[in-house]
Amino acid sequence: MKNTLIKIQNFFLALAMVVRHPVKAPELMLARRNEEELAADIEAINRERIRTLYGQEQEPADPELKKKEYRKINESYEKRLIFHVGFGAGLFSELDSMMEHMLFCFENHIRFEIYADDANFSKAGGMGWEELFEPFCPINHDKLNHIANYRPTDYKSTMRHHRLWYKGYFLPKILKRRTGADYLTQDIWCMCINNDFKYHPVDFPLFGMKGTATSQFSKFGEIAICPKPDVRKEMDALISKLHMPEHFVSMQIRGGDKCLEYKELKDAASYVEKVEALGLSGQPLFIFTDDYTNVTKIRELRPEWELYTLTGEEERGYYNEAFNRQDWEFRRKNLIKLLAIVELCKKADYHIGPNQSCVDLYLRSVKGLERYIVL
Repeated sequence: MKNTLIKIQNFFLALAMVVRHPVKAPELMLARRNEEELAADIEAINRERIRTLYGQEQEPADPELKKKEYRKINESYEKRLIFHVGFGAGLFSELDSMMEHMLFCFENHIRFEIYADDANFSKAGGMGWEELFEPFCPINHDKLNHIANYRPTDYKSTMRHHRLWYKGYFLPKILKRRTGADYLTQDIWCMCINNDFKYHPVDFPLFGMKGTATSQFSKFGEIAICPKPDVRKEMDALISKLHMPEHFVSMQIRGGDKCLEYKELKDAASYVEKVEALGLSGQPLFIFTDDYTNVTKIRELRPEWELYTLTGEEERGYYNEAFNRQDWEFRRKNLIKLLAIVELCKKADYHIGPNQSCVDLYLRSVKGLERYIVL
């Protein structure tokens, strides 16, 4: 039925082009045109006199002051983007993309807002973004975002299948009119995931940013990724039960559905070799893995090493689609555990990672090249 509708739609689009009828093509067909229009908008915006562009030049010492400065600047912009977060990917895939879009909007003087009422890190009918995190920017609650505000590519950055006209153009148009938004996720997405954006230089002393976008985007984590007090309390309880030493090394060993993206995943033995090559074998090790057999393997290879982990003995790989089908109690527990694990990796003296996951991208940005070691 869907294929038939697409054929009918394409016929009328072709007919409209012949008679020069002003029927719009689907969003996918207009990706390049949208990019050009957005670039023109940005050029016009950049010519404007921004009233409160940078309230101060130096980075505030207090994180709360940093949040206030961000909100003051962000909410002074006239052009608006509603970013759909919690679309269905893993938690840090969602958060990384969100922070990259925050950076894009901040650079280009676009007010950043989010829609998260249907987020996969919230329970159905729950509080969306505020299920786990404190609010940091305007939050839009228009339910039309669920289908009209989307990502045009999949996790491999491949363009998604052709969308029907009413989803690709008509509904987004209605959503923009209802909310007053100038842009939705699909209008900016492709510009934020390409290497030109990821590796262009950024320099914002207000937020301690100096480097490339991909190395600095995590600085927005201090503003955006702020767990609610009850979530923070549960994170702290998980961390405290490990009795971690002051100095330690962390590592991430991925399994599960990462085998769908990469031909080869790094095994536990590779990490053992790397630790020894770096002369860190005397350091306590925190193991971040989705498969407990990796912990078992390292214990077998080096029984004298001091190991710590929050991975359960029953865990045998993370599969995102299966995880999203679990009940909220299970997902909440594991999402909070993931946040606690990432907190520990941030505190580690060094982190060893395969550079194959979105959590890895975040940690590499947080720790910098000096403290993040690629396996």
